[in-house]
Parts: sequence; C-alpha cells; structure tokens
Amino acid sequence: MNIDIEKKNKEISVITLKIKSKDYNSNVQKILNDYRKKANIPGFRKGFVPMGMIKKQYEIPVKVDEINKLVQNELSKYISDNKISILGNPIPLEDKSLDWKDQDLDLSFEIAYKPEFKINFKSKKPVTYYEITADDSMVKNQIDSYQNQYGKLITVNQIEDGINIIGNFSSEKISFSKQTNFKTDQLIKSTYKNQFLKSKVGDELTLNPNQIFNQDNDTNKIIGLDEKGLDELETINFKISELNRNEKAKADKDFFKKIYPKESFKNLKEFKNRVKSDIEKQFTNQSDQKFLNDATESIISNTKIKLPKDFLKRLISINSKEEIAIDDLEKEYTNSENGIKYQLIEEKIVENNNIEINPDSIKNFAIKMIKNQLTAYGQNEPDEKELNSILQRILSNQEEVKRISNQIVSEKLLTIYKDKVSKKKQKISYEKYIEIAYNKK
Repeated sequence: MNIDIEKKNKEISVITLKIKSKDYNSNVQKILNDYRKKANIPGFRKGFVPMGMIKKQYEIPVKVDEINKLVQNELSKYISDNKISILGNPIPLEDKSLDWKDQDLDLSFEIAYKPEFKINFKSKKPVTYYEITADDSMVKNQIDSYQNQYGKLITVNQIEDGINIIGNFSSEKISFSKQTNFKTDQLIKSTYKNQFLKSKVGDELTLNPNQIFNQDNDTNKIIGLDEKGLDELETINFKISELNRNEKAKADKDFFKKIYPKESFKNLKEFKNRVKSDIEKQFTNQSDQKFLNDATESIISNTKIKLPKDFLKRLISINSKEEIAIDDLEKEYTNSENGIKYQLIEEKIVENNNIEINPDSIKNFAIKMIKNQLTAYGQNEPDEKELNSILQRILSNQEEVKRISNQIVSEKLLTIYKDKVSKKKQKISYEKYIEIAYNKK
C-alpha cells in the first residue's frame, strides 16, 4: 500500500491510500474459507458448498469490511508516525468512480490541521473573583447548631413552644402501634393550641390523623403510615409518654474547646470570627467554580482561533445519526464552536504546563476526596481498611476515574487562571452571589 498526502490549503490536506489486492486478499480468502466451512445451504453437505456460491454472496461485503479495517489502521498509523496534529477525524471523500469489484482501489480522506494560536489570558475587562462573606445570621445559625448539638435534654412537665413530644400512636381498627417523637413546631397551630397545650405526660389524645402535622410528609414519616393507611382512619390515638426540651450548651470556653479542641479563644468574639472564617472557607469551592467558568469564557472570547468551518460542519453532519437540514447544521456548528475552541485551548494549556494525569495522581486525589467526605460525617481519621475498600471501589469504576481526571485538570487550570487571567476580587454576600451565579432576582 502507498500513502500520499496533498495539501489543499493551510487548513486542509487530502490523504490518499492506494490499495493493492495483496494488501487485503489473504484476509478476505481466510474469512470466505471459514464461511464455507460453516455455511448451511440446502442441497449441499456442510463444508462442501462451492466456493463460487460463497463468493457470490459474501465476497464484496467481506472485502469492504476488511479494506475499511485496513484503511482505519493504516490511516491512524500514518497520521501518528508523521506527527500530524489533526482536528476531529478524517472525512472520506466521495468518489463516484469507486467500484468495490476492482482489485486495486484508491481511497481519499480529507483532514483538517489543528489551528496555530496563542492563548490570550488577558482581557480589557478583568474577570471578577467573588469572595463570599458570611453574615451575622449565618454565624448565629451555625453557633446555634453547635449549641444544640452539645446541649442536653431537660425533662419538663408541660407542653409549650420548643418542646419535644415523645409518645405512641395507635389504632385498634388496623392493629397499628408506633413509638415516635416530634417537635411542637411541626404541629398544625389549631391542633397544638386546642389539644396539645392542655395535655401532660400520661394523657391519651384522640386526633384526626390528617389534621396533626403541618406537612403531608411529616404525617407519613412521624405516624409511620402511608397515605392508604391514613385514609382508612378517621381518628388515631396518641399517648404522651415523655416531654423534654433541648437546653443549648453555654457559649463558654469549655464549649469552644469542644468545637475546636486544638485552639484557644479568649472570648466569644474570637470564637465567632473563627466560625465565620470556616463558613467562608466552605464557600471557596463555589467562588472557584464561578471564576473558572467566567475565566474560561473570557479566554475563549479573547483568543483568536481560526477554525475550518466547512470541514467541521461536514464532520458534524457525518457524525449525526439523522440527516441535518442546512439551517440546523449552521445552528449545530454555532453551538459547538466555543466547545471546540475550549478543547483546543485546554489541550494547549495542559501541554504547555506539563500537566499529567496518571494512576498515582488519580489515586492520591481519590484518597483526599474520601478523607474529606468522611471528615464531613465526623470521621476524622478513617480506618485504613475502610479507606482502601472505598478507594478500590472508586478506582474500579471507569466513569468515576474519568470524573476524577477531569477534576484534577480543573484544579490545575484554576491555579493557572488565578495566576495569569486579569482579575479583580469582590466581597459579596451569599444571597447576592446566588443572584449573580444563577440569574435569580
């Protein structure tokens, strides 16, 4: 086989493969012989069908298939060996004179070169990096949550706001009984006021099951009956067995030490500042992702890349499962253009900065990810056996490995963008950030 390349212009070349019968004939004959051995044709014993009949039925399809395999391998090898950097895939050129019955064939493919360009990280308008701040209510809510977490339950005699009610729902009609607990703020106001406020431990109330709790899902979850079960009941009994309230932990130095065992705070103000800082650290990922997206758009907009539009439109048309109308093809290309440019930009950044994704980097990232997730659930030092078990499960999932690889690249790109992209920092409340990030007003 001979392979020639002819340059049409700066963007496009045509590769022609001159195929001789010797390049494919032995494989074709081998497959036809195998077909002959296995063919079941009436009037002939298995394995004794005349080769002429086999060739008449199968030779051209087998020949086309073998030549296509040969062409694919040789074309890829030629492009790789000659270090030709192509955009997309080669596109076969239509040849009306092509006759698959011919022994020798010429097949031509059009290729597009990856465009040369210089990445422009700078823009006239700098990209904003939003530093999300935690307001007083966020800090208060977080401290309240800590105080409730480390508080204690106090038994009380009367039902009032903020009380935990423990008791048993039951119904003889459907032979049902369930121990449960709920807070007074989950009760419908009228039910709470007219029935629960007058009750104490030991009392048994007769209630309409659909008029106890604020939300349907609360009713199903707390009582323990689905909608069908509730529909069967006009009333349900509830016997109060215990009343308590959660007394918040006092915000003193002992409390501070429970939250931050390795640190010392002189007063509540220092503790609040640390809580505020930790909340704001949790917003960093959102700030980083927003900056990464905005910086990417800026780079695409400011980097001049000339794409072979006609070639890419034909490639889109060929790869489409259904025939695309001319107008729709133009839209498809327009929608794909920035994505193609970004792929080229990312590829160049990865190459220029020697960014490598290998098994070790994926493993290390996965370990870090697992530890962060376990820490979020209160397990600061995961057991090594458990860690390895989770790690193996992740690394055996190819989709998960691909996702981690993309995350590693994103982290590297973020670091580069922060260093090279023109940016300005802006402090902003979380509510305002949501408005900007999700166009919510």
